[in-house]
Amino acid sequence: MWDTKARIPFDASLLTERSDPAARDRLLTLIAERPGITVDELHALRLPGLFADLRAFHRDGVIRTSTEPPRFFERGTRIYPALD
Repeated sequence: MWDTKARIPFDASLLTERSDPAARDRLLTLIAERPGITVDELHALRLPGLFADLRAFHRDGVIRTSTEPPRFFERGTRIYPALD
């Protein structure tokens, strides 16, 4: 059992749900407008495909996180645009 004070409770759809281009653009806009936004804050917005998108953005070098390796289920993990 995860420590739900630190982690977002597990739901399999968080890993498999996919978003569309508009949702990915909205997520990138949120991250750019609020560098350091927490995963918990993003999760509260109920964005479709959030965790799949975060993993893809990190893999592609579009974002960076306050933890290494990124822990996208950690509530306090902060997300930043990647540095150029």
